[in-house]
Amino acid sequence: MRTCYSILLALLLSFGAKAQSTIVAHNSGNTLYASPTPVIDSIKFDTSDARFHLNGNTASLNLPKSIVDSLTFSTAAVNLTKIYIIYKGSENATIINPYSAQGVNITATGGTVNVVSTATINNLEYNLLGTSTTGSLTMSSALPVNFVMNNLNITNISGPAIHITGGQPHTFTLQAGTVNSLTDGSSSTKNGTLQTDGKIIFNGTGTLNIKGIKKHGISTSSGIEVQNGTLKVISAASDGFHSEGYTMSNGTVNITATGDAVDAGDAAVSISGGTITATLASADTKAIKTGTSTIAISGGTMNFTLTGAQSKAISAKGNITFDGGNITASLSGAAVLTASGSGYDPSYSTAIKTDAGVIINGGTFNLSLASTANGGKGISAGQNITINNGNITITNAGNGATYTNTTGTLDSYSASAITTDGNLLINAGSVTTTSSESGGKGLKADGTVTIGSTSGIPVLNIKTTGARFLVSGTDYSHPKTLVAAGAITINNGNNTFNSTDDGIHSDASVTINGGTNTVSAISATSGVGEGVEAPIITLAGGLNNITASNDGINATYGTVAGGTESNDNSHLYITGGIHIVTGSDAIDSNGNITVTGGTTIVNGPTSQPEEGIDYNGTFLMNGGLLISAGSNSNMTKAMSTASTQVGMYLKSSAQLATTSMLHIENAAGTEMVTFKPKNGVYYFHFSSPNLNKNVTYKVYFGGSYNGGSYTGGTSGWGLYTGGTYSSSGGTLKSTFTSSATNTVNTVSF
Repeated sequence: MRTCYSILLALLLSFGAKAQSTIVAHNSGNTLYASPTPVIDSIKFDTSDARFHLNGNTASLNLPKSIVDSLTFSTAAVNLTKIYIIYKGSENATIINPYSAQGVNITATGGTVNVVSTATINNLEYNLLGTSTTGSLTMSSALPVNFVMNNLNITNISGPAIHITGGQPHTFTLQAGTVNSLTDGSSSTKNGTLQTDGKIIFNGTGTLNIKGIKKHGISTSSGIEVQNGTLKVISAASDGFHSEGYTMSNGTVNITATGDAVDAGDAAVSISGGTITATLASADTKAIKTGTSTIAISGGTMNFTLTGAQSKAISAKGNITFDGGNITASLSGAAVLTASGSGYDPSYSTAIKTDAGVIINGGTFNLSLASTANGGKGISAGQNITINNGNITITNAGNGATYTNTTGTLDSYSASAITTDGNLLINAGSVTTTSSESGGKGLKADGTVTIGSTSGIPVLNIKTTGARFLVSGTDYSHPKTLVAAGAITINNGNNTFNSTDDGIHSDASVTINGGTNTVSAISATSGVGEGVEAPIITLAGGLNNITASNDGINATYGTVAGGTESNDNSHLYITGGIHIVTGSDAIDSNGNITVTGGTTIVNGPTSQPEEGIDYNGTFLMNGGLLISAGSNSNMTKAMSTASTQVGMYLKSSAQLATTSMLHIENAAGTEMVTFKPKNGVYYFHFSSPNLNKNVTYKVYFGGSYNGGSYTGGTSGWGLYTGGTYSSSGGTLKSTFTSSATNTVNTVSF
């Protein structure tokens, strides 16, 4: 058959010689080689059919058969415009160089190819094909070039597979449908399997597999830009990509490395599309890293798995900005204590970490930290964190622990879903966090926290399920869903805080202006679980449902010396909104309480010493509606006599059961209040703008209520309005006339 094919070719050549002037070999739609037919004396295959030879009067071209798509004949002159470097194992690579006269000098010794180009033509195309297990490509070029990788497979055990100098940007096009591979060796003296000192640009739709045996997979002292293609760093002794800057708009990058996946040096990272997958197992590694610069992500899909201690998925010292994208990160590495000063400085596994700020304008985030990631952080910033939109889900199972800090003092750390050394601002978007182990925090800021705005309505679901742990003496690290050293302000949103310890805590103040806010702080430990706690608390708006195992609302600067409580000048202000509060002390102010507006519905415990409302300073009822129930504690006091709005302090000798209700009406039968308690209670505080001096009122226990509306807890306790009360089955406990001079009326029965 081979003989017949050769005869056929010979006949074609002989009969067409006069009519045809050029024979053309094609590869991947390009002109690979062209020669005048008169100088071709034969075309033949070698004995293994692995390649064939074009033998002419002056030269012999040896081509692998697999790269020649077709042979055609042309009467027109054919101008060769592309350079071909074709590797053939340990044999000399075949070079087709139509630019030798313009300054492109290419030599090949076995699979070692060296290119020195002084050509003044931009973006010359070099087509790289074939296989060599002892090959390399070394180039020096003063101008940018374009490399087309077409099933290229090079292994260089003594150096980079490709090494390019000249400081120019070079494009690597991965031919469609091809799989290319580059591997260096352990004896290499260079940093990368593919190494340049200029920018590297990848495009095309083929695949490039890289093994970095010596150090990095791809290394450049300039930037890397991925426009398209599939890039796989199968293994790297250090970084997968090592560069000064990284840009990606499309394509697929998959990196398994001993070092970082993408280390962009001190230059910026910009990702607008494509898919990045990184799998890292070593300690202190980063999936995407820049030193002093910024990271901007506006699109693309990222999947990061890091199992090494103190690793980071996305890390920068400059700002990190998200305008889109889909980011999934799973971290399981332990915290590391580094000796410093008189103790240690801890470092944790963190999904998103920067020394500057984080700005999230969009995107979807699924960040997970395993139980082995003790002290782990979901999002951590040295400056402010701003969330303007996006969907954020963080699951953190890392435990807290004690350690000796740099000053030699016993200290503690704990896991946090979102933490910042600056301010936290959540204008909009959805944030869901779960912190499941000891001392875990949901949202934590050393500065202020602001949630919602006049137009921004975030949705927050913040949950902690762990227990507190002892630091030293009586000092514990408590789980908290929202904690700040500075002021906390909630302006809007649908916000749920569910904690096994403290709900919302600020060292400065808490202000709620709006939104629907549910706080549940229920601890299995006696005396633990504060709903909302700060020295200054202002409830100015919103629908707020607060449930706690200890204090529902606690205005305090802390316990005074000696362990007793006294007026510490803390203050609870209620100026508007609807507030439904329950706890052991449902409302506790170590200082003062001033109510000027809103609707406040309170239920304390059945048994003393805890109360419905507990205060150490003054309790001024100057407006709004308040109904509170609690135990028959001898610590419970009436409102302060300086109150400007008429109020009642009711003391019952018999318990009002949860199946009954308290109803107060005036002599004309007009309803003042109808309230059903959560617990069996005795003492009540009630004040309303509808109460007046020198008016007769009736107080009923029991009865029934039909129609109207209900405001209160989910168990059916709270305030009933707008319906009809029936005293049938109830008991008239007291009929009295309010004072003509005083605003506070104490009634016992």
